Amino acid sequence: MSAKTLLITGCSSGFGRLTALHMARKGWRVFATVRQESDRQSLLAESAGKVDVLPCDIVDEAQVAALGRAVAAATPTLDALVNNAGTAMPSPLELLPPADLRAQLDLNVVAQLAVTQAVLPLLKAAEGTIINVSSISGKVTSPITGPYSASKFALEALSDALRLELAPFGVRVVIIEPGSSPTAIWETSIRGARARIAERQVDTGPYSPLIESVEKIARRRGANGFPPQLFADTVERILNSRHPRIRYPIPRRAALLITVRKLLPDWLWDRIVRANLKW
Repeated sequence: MSAKTLLITGCSSGFGRLTALHMARKGWRVFATVRQESDRQSLLAESAGKVDVLPCDIVDEAQVAALGRAVAAATPTLDALVNNAGTAMPSPLELLPPADLRAQLDLNVVAQLAVTQAVLPLLKAAEGTIINVSSISGKVTSPITGPYSASKFALEALSDALRLELAPFGVRVVIIEPGSSPTAIWETSIRGARARIAERQVDTGPYSPLIESVEKIARRRGANGFPPQLFADTVERILNSRHPRIRYPIPRRAALLITVRKLLPDWLWDRIVRANLKW
């Protein structure tokens, strides 16, 4: 019996890399994408060659098409796709260049669909599963994270449409909504935002206290967040389930926060957020 096949994007670090290694240890044939050659070499070494590491910048249409051809050449069917690659561009919306918002949406939304389209014939052949990695920010919006939330809200909408459109083909669409975890995404994103603001010589002015408050909370939540292994275990649980749920908020407190936000009136939610941020 041949191994089941899985494509995961964004495996240079964090959830993607951990999940690629985890699923390979579980006997899956894993195709993992990275952008840098150094990351390809290190993942090959760490997996002892058990992960097929493919170079792909998913915002590059030619590279995505090449990725689809490479996977199709290696396997006639694909049991699962995990759209994990993504980034965050935190900023007060007043100070956000439109080009940065376009880049945020391009990577976190448009590129997710492009990758899905590139391997969809293989997923249909296997009646496979698509796992789109959203975020608690795809349900709950906060100051400074507006660009990221916009992209994840959009990914949730695409996922809901895809789930209905692909149901007749036997392809399942599942969403994971992670809360805070000690991965590098927010540290990297905050440094990037600071660098872009400095490069443009923008005066953050009255937003400075808000930015600092959000940074402190992000670092604290990241340090005390759920262990990244929970993400890999959740992917495994979804793929081993005959009838997976549509959404998996992780950890459980993420589901609680999403429920609270849904139930509270907007004015009360705003008051709580502003009090928490001292804004």
